[in-house]
Amino acid sequence: MKSAYRIIVVDDDPANNLICKHIIHRFDKEAQVTLFTDPAKALEAIKEIYSLGTDSNPTIILLDINMPVITGWEFLEKFKMLDEKIRKQITIYILSSSIDDGDIEKADKNPYVKAYFQKPLRLETVRLILQLPSDHPTDKKLP
Repeated sequence: MKSAYRIIVVDDDPANNLICKHIIHRFDKEAQVTLFTDPAKALEAIKEIYSLGTDSNPTIILLDINMPVITGWEFLEKFKMLDEKIRKQITIYILSSSIDDGDIEKADKNPYVKAYFQKPLRLETVRLILQLPSDHPTDKKLP
């Protein structure tokens, strides 16, 4: 059975992206995890892949906010300009090292951001994002 989980990680730090992929695959080895270190390329891929609006599997984006060329906030501004049929297929979570209350508040006010989580990605965060029960079967396999 193919996984219904499709997750896009947008973060300029390749090491963090690999950590995210590893943590996600601990819950579901079949999850489709796509990594982008360039937010502009992520937006282009999203436009291309989701423009048909026919995919029944929702997509989750884990978005960093502190990136050098296009910040997460700028990404969200560009995301807002995408067609609604694209936007409604995607749920965005901020995954950032920032502990600034202003960033957390800004994320909370953004209609496209579902929640704000601190880096690094943790097993409990994946459980919350994927809405898995605390006694999820994969917990038994985790060290």
